[in-house]
Amino acid sequence: MYANIDSVRATRTVMCISDTLPSTLRESSLETAILKVGAVYDRIERDQRAFLEKAATHDSPLVCPLGCGACCRSFVPDILPAEASFTAAWLLARSSFLAEQVAAWPSARMGPAYPRSATLCCPFLGKTGNEERCAIYPARFLICRLFGMAGIRDKKGHTAFRPCTHMPVAGFPSPGEERAQLFGISLLDALGAAPPVMADYAVEILSLSPSESGKRESVLEALPSALERVGLALSLAKGSADLTYSMQDEREE
Repeated sequence: MYANIDSVRATRTVMCISDTLPSTLRESSLETAILKVGAVYDRIERDQRAFLEKAATHDSPLVCPLGCGACCRSFVPDILPAEASFTAAWLLARSSFLAEQVAAWPSARMGPAYPRSATLCCPFLGKTGNEERCAIYPARFLICRLFGMAGIRDKKGHTAFRPCTHMPVAGFPSPGEERAQLFGISLLDALGAAPPVMADYAVEILSLSPSESGKRESVLEALPSALERVGLALSLAKGSADLTYSMQDEREE
């Protein structure tokens, strides 16, 4: 593992943007972009909650099994710079220990890029007893928020959805068995509503910085760099604030 995340327990609560940012980041050059990413993430939470509540009323509750980390195994997410900056800000504000661990990861600048191995799992997947949990759950990435709880659009533009095979869902094959993709009337009959569509939120994140749309990197490479970038912005913002206070003090004298 790249960080000792077994000792870092994530709290599965809806994220509040104001609690995510270090206070000094609000005077930095990254403030607007990170707030916008947080706003997209908050809207995903609301949209998914509405979809899941509707499904529950149709006796088809969609719930990940407690402590299941199946979607994090053999998977290392690729992320955009805006996502990396958001998570870096959260780490610096909420988990300095984990931030130090991530900053110490070897990066592409220090040698060969990390191998894309089928056995490599997300570095933030930790295990406590029989449960697997995400160490950065409130600040997890776009793909992590949407996987299993969002739909896609078919060739005709209709929303389609396939429940995760690990979820015990009434009216569907047992966990572990293949499940058919739902769309149109079959989707509404089974779940009562269409899920949020993954591509819609991805486009929003991409639109925050169109010039960086082709800079998607593995989290193993993107996040250490983001910590440096956000850390520098924090230092500059703090230095600017200290200078302002110093000038105010001089005027008062």
